[in-house]
Amino acid sequence: ITEGFPSDAVEMIEGSDLDSLSITHLRYHAPWEMLVGRFRRGPITVAGDAMHAMGPFLGQGGSAALEDAVVLARNLGRKIASLSPYERGKEIMTDKIGQAFDQYVEERRMRMVRLATQAYLTGLILGSPPMSITKFIAVIIMAILFRDRNEHAKFDCGNL
Repeated sequence: ITEGFPSDAVEMIEGSDLDSLSITHLRYHAPWEMLVGRFRRGPITVAGDAMHAMGPFLGQGGSAALEDAVVLARNLGRKIASLSPYERGKEIMTDKIGQAFDQYVEERRMRMVRLATQAYLTGLILGSPPMSITKFIAVIIMAILFRDRNEHAKFDCGNL
């Protein structure tokens, strides 16, 4: 099994304590958590999986993180560019950055709710027994909310 792998990687894995390995700390965000969640506190905001960890069923995690980066950069750029030379004090900058973060969160929130909902329902469909009521309800909701199955991949980040 170890053929073709670097010997130092094999040695590291073989020397690992299996009890210390865990992937149970990863938890996907339910769509409703994104509706009410706080994604900014003071001069700190979150992006990528910290904001919207979701199941891998749409293949949009990395794309959504890149979208976050573009939207965040655009909002920060607009706020900082709007400052006059007299407004560049620490308090004013912190306030403007906070405003940019708030704009970013609000701009991303509904996109993330839709992506998370579609990923959540897709996970329910894939993980439910073939003739279960859960699967049936999830399929109905998908048909109502997501008529275009590829809509999740059609996000336009706009200009920077």
